[in-house]
Amino acid sequence: LLWRRFPRTGGWRGSGEPGAALVERGARLCESTFAAVEGLRGVAAQLFPAAGPEAGPPIADVHRPVLETPGTPLVGAGLIVAPGVLPGVGHWMEWWHRGPGGNAGVRRLEPELDPEADDFWDYTQLPWFAIPRATGARHVTGPYVDALCTTEYTLTFTIPLLSTRREFLGVGGADIVVEWLERRLLPLLSRTGRTAALVNAENRVVAANHPDLVTGAVTEVDAVRHPLPDLPLAVLVLP
Repeated sequence: LLWRRFPRTGGWRGSGEPGAALVERGARLCESTFAAVEGLRGVAAQLFPAAGPEAGPPIADVHRPVLETPGTPLVGAGLIVAPGVLPGVGHWMEWWHRGPGGNAGVRRLEPELDPEADDFWDYTQLPWFAIPRATGARHVTGPYVDALCTTEYTLTFTIPLLSTRREFLGVGGADIVVEWLERRLLPLLSRTGRTAALVNAENRVVAANHPDLVTGAVTEVDAVRHPLPDLPLAVLVLP
């Protein structure tokens, strides 16, 4: 982990400040990913009454075309169900992903979901599931190295799936690799004329224009945070 202290900065004076453009651009990129997740939620709601291990092909018919669309930033997408929601089923998920580098064919993730197994993968404890369950709100998890799918620094976008009675059913989600977001922010980052970074709520760097602020590093920044609207991300622009 990288720890570096920077001096506190003042607030922005207006929309012409470099950080404002970064906030706007970052928010638009994130919202485009959430738009894809919202589309998956709509289809999942129609499939949910029949969902279960035997319903794999219909759900795959929704997720796989999204991941196979030319130019899509998505490298993973799927539906993860809360334990006990499906009759006779404990932990259950349907998640499709592209392989490392995003070039391999689309395939289904098949982790061990039997709680009695030594290698049981308890997704209910992971923030991309646990936070939407606790808050009822969407969430962005990362950056983290996704050892199961991309093997790269990844951001996971998830939204809660709720019944008509507002009961939590699970989450729908999608992954992008940080490199995709970084490439689209670098032109603005380079034009700021200052050290600037996009960070998550724990000050873990997503993208930055300074060699000390590498993706995944945690930085102790004594500066004003400028949040992206309705997202656990913020832009830091230093003097």
